[in-house]
Amino acid sequence: MISAKIANKIWIASQLRDSHSFHENCFHLQAAQSQKLKNYINSNSATQFGKQFKFHSINSYSDFQKLVPIHEWEDIEPWVSLIKKGDQNILTKQHVELFEETSGTSSFLKLIPYTATLKKEIQQGVGAWMVALFKNNRAAFEGSAYWSISPPLKKKENTIGGIPIGIEDDKDYFNHVTKFLLNKIIAVPSEIKSETNVDLFYSRTFEHLLLKEDLSFISVWSPTFFLQMDNFMKHHKTELLEILIKKKGNKNKRIQFLKERLSSDFSWKDIWPQLNVLSCWTDAQSALWIDNVKEVAGAVYIQGKGLLSTEGISSIPILKDRSPVLSVNSHFYEFRDTDSNEIFLAQQLKKNAVYEIILTTGGGLYRYASADLIEVDGFHGDAPSFKFLGRKNNQSDLVGEKLSEVHVVKAVLAAFDSLLSKIELAFVYPVMSNQNKLHYGLYIESKEGQQPEINNNLLRVTSKVESILMENPYYKTALDLKQLSSMEGHLLEPGFKEKYKDYLHTHFNIKDGNIKIPVLFKKESLKTILAV
Repeated sequence: MISAKIANKIWIASQLRDSHSFHENCFHLQAAQSQKLKNYINSNSATQFGKQFKFHSINSYSDFQKLVPIHEWEDIEPWVSLIKKGDQNILTKQHVELFEETSGTSSFLKLIPYTATLKKEIQQGVGAWMVALFKNNRAAFEGSAYWSISPPLKKKENTIGGIPIGIEDDKDYFNHVTKFLLNKIIAVPSEIKSETNVDLFYSRTFEHLLLKEDLSFISVWSPTFFLQMDNFMKHHKTELLEILIKKKGNKNKRIQFLKERLSSDFSWKDIWPQLNVLSCWTDAQSALWIDNVKEVAGAVYIQGKGLLSTEGISSIPILKDRSPVLSVNSHFYEFRDTDSNEIFLAQQLKKNAVYEIILTTGGGLYRYASADLIEVDGFHGDAPSFKFLGRKNNQSDLVGEKLSEVHVVKAVLAAFDSLLSKIELAFVYPVMSNQNKLHYGLYIESKEGQQPEINNNLLRVTSKVESILMENPYYKTALDLKQLSSMEGHLLEPGFKEKYKDYLHTHFNIKDGNIKIPVLFKKESLKTILAV
């Protein structure tokens, strides 16, 4: 039987070609990206989309730019609707194998078509990432791993045309060889992902995880999902131990170890001494929870995940302690300057500039405006490295103040500073005061036992957030003209975060692992669960 350690070594060896190609293309970026675009056009010229936008006439990027407009989701959705009905040769020549639901901060979910090419493109990015991680943190590959790739707690569904919604097994993103190896590495069986009862999902997950004494790597999307896992384990440790004792017996060595460790305060490193790396989002609003993650995980390296979305993979963490690098082998990328709206290619980007990513992928998205905002902070060869700033479309504009989530995240992170580890969440929300004055409220839920300290700092933190937001001249003018009154700070009752997540579960079927909690909510978006 192949151990997880041996399977990891074979897997990493099998990714070396993708890794070599990635680094080579970083230093020959223009040629690599030009070839990628040429392949998309040639492969899909006979599709309905290709015929409408005259792919047969495209011989250069300039032609592509002239003939194919930038698409928002509303432009793509009619084509996707045809595929959902079972029509083929719509966006791609390749058969659409499944749809994946987007995750997001709102109730609006989209179905993204997945082809064999798109899955390969994702695998190429992941392969280069894993080889880099192996070189920088070999101990992460000494044992088993826990991966959460696609959202759990989803019922099996098909479109009207019979196409599955959601991937059944996360390992299906990879080829057959990799899937075989991952079966030896992954700590939790795939079928648990399809469990629709939230408590049973977590319980069954920990029945396997707790017995894996060699757990060395964890990869999840959101830090809030990891914190939710920790919360479940700590509140159900007695029941979980009882289940494990029934399975393995009271004299089992691992059971004895767990009984001792779980009897007092513990970190994940205490429970899994081989745990070396935890990968999750660390940028934008996710940065609010990283202090909590570090506290819960213990002496574990927290690796910021690259910009991976349902639509495609934009960056991967390659360079230790530096921002992720453009996933040059995966898709064709364009970038829209947020100041001038001018479109640039990857090799034309400038350091410290902010752009929106425009994606063209093997799944059939062409010049798709992702609404993901990034800031370039360096280069690997010609390829840019960048930080994810937030979503372009998440903006509040009551009286012309044009408040963006990107700016709000910056303000909240700076204002809370050392207090971040003592809060469950914080967000800004526009409301009407008792005097019928519009203002923004800063709402904070403290961690258990931290409410007195947060309350003592409430005025200072609120003033600091507002002072940073006043760097936005439109916001400052709205205050000066008394269109907006000053920001007010509010402490939320314990349990608000769970209440909000339950609301998303109940009304929009958004599940744990697929939830992103924004730091800026739009007017009346919380009306049903926040009594203001």
